[in-house]
Amino acid sequence: MRDVFDILNNIKAPQVLDAATGRGDFIHILKQRLGHFVRIVGVDSNPKTVEYAQNIFPEDEVEIYQMNLEQLSFRDSAFDLVSISNALHHLADVDLVLAEMMRVLKPGGHLLVSEMYQDGSQTEAQRTHIMMHHLVAKVDQRFGNDHFETYLRQQIIDKIQALELTDLQIKDYNIPVTNPKDAQNCENLKRNYAGILKRIESLEDSQALIVEGERVQERIHEHGCAPASRVLILGTKPL
Repeated sequence: MRDVFDILNNIKAPQVLDAATGRGDFIHILKQRLGHFVRIVGVDSNPKTVEYAQNIFPEDEVEIYQMNLEQLSFRDSAFDLVSISNALHHLADVDLVLAEMMRVLKPGGHLLVSEMYQDGSQTEAQRTHIMMHHLVAKVDQRFGNDHFETYLRQQIIDKIQALELTDLQIKDYNIPVTNPKDAQNCENLKRNYAGILKRIESLEDSQALIVEGERVQERIHEHGCAPASRVLILGTKPL
């Protein structure tokens, strides 16, 4: 995973925005890999993850806010780099959020998108992760939350190409897993399943979801698990 983010090493972006920051996982990468930054702002609509991220990043150079991603509370051209990681499939209106990200990005600034996808040459362990993710999305939707199946790789690329960025770079990458059946690798997935099963059981007409969950559990034991493949896209907003 280190190699793909080498493209950030020469980027000097004093003001950085990480949209849909969640628990702030991508902020760690930005801090480590950007050639230069002064301030990173993370925004998310979920108050629980915002509170978590605020506790993770007490330093002055990182700020975390709860915010509607479809109406960002920033002036036009406020940031030198705007990023979003593994969140496009959580957005009800992807195009509107991307338009807002472009609005607050300076001309000549960089848009950075990292997103997992469901197709391509995924291993069986990766397909287990994808199936679990799609199960969680179905359950979240039943509870009225914005969560959808992950995109096809080309769908992601098409959405970013529609923004008419220049100097577009597209790189695929995986998070290495030495042994997909290692218990530690699957711990989070098993924990997620235990939590999601409780939510499923509280729903009416839940049998199909329970069967789908059992199938995922069987795959965890048979194939193990590994994060799905991702695509990293970096482009420049025209002057």
